[in-house]
Amino acid sequence: MRFSLASYKIDWANHIIGFFSALFGILIAFELEEWRDQKNQVEIAQIAFENLKKEIQINQNSLHENVANNINHITALQSLLPKLDGQLKFTGSLVEADSINQYFGQVVFIEKKSAVGVKPVVHIGLGNIAVPIIQSSAWESAKATGALNLMNYEKVLSLSSLYNPPRILEELSEIRNLWRNSDNVVNKTDLTILLSEMEKANRSIETELQTFDQFVNILNAME
Repeated sequence: MRFSLASYKIDWANHIIGFFSALFGILIAFELEEWRDQKNQVEIAQIAFENLKKEIQINQNSLHENVANNINHITALQSLLPKLDGQLKFTGSLVEADSINQYFGQVVFIEKKSAVGVKPVVHIGLGNIAVPIIQSSAWESAKATGALNLMNYEKVLSLSSLYNPPRILEELSEIRNLWRNSDNVVNKTDLTILLSEMEKANRSIETELQTFDQFVNILNAME
């Protein structure tokens, strides 16, 4: 039996349709996969962004609350200075001591019982001066997972400004150093200087928080 190519007819229409159907199927599969990847990236970036905003809110509240408390404590201590002698002994009356202990007990406590002719001892609570810590777990996680790379430039810039506010970090470091050196305070002059420097650092943070709050508002307005 002899086979002849001339007698074999190829159904080119079906072959072409089959070829393009397979090609379109592959292209559609690639498009779907790319769409899923993009959707997944958008979700990762959005979840990371929401976590960052929550962490920034915590930092914002902590900074405002702690700085306000610090200033109140410092003001209480400064109001006490006129009633202290050079060696930090109380020179006021027992009534004044009661009043101070009642209103500033967590910051200042004056021993009312003392030997005759001996000035009451004053206990100063410099440990109540807080050093806020800027939390950065969500920020580090976003960097490690690459979520920051999926966000636009404006978002990343605003986030960076809120996690690395140079002036605030500098003043926090100053407060930390002053607090560590508070054990060296042995007289009224030392205490006066220490309180002045602590107030200056906290007031600077208070001023810088105005800019910080503006960046937070900008960030919260972003989708």
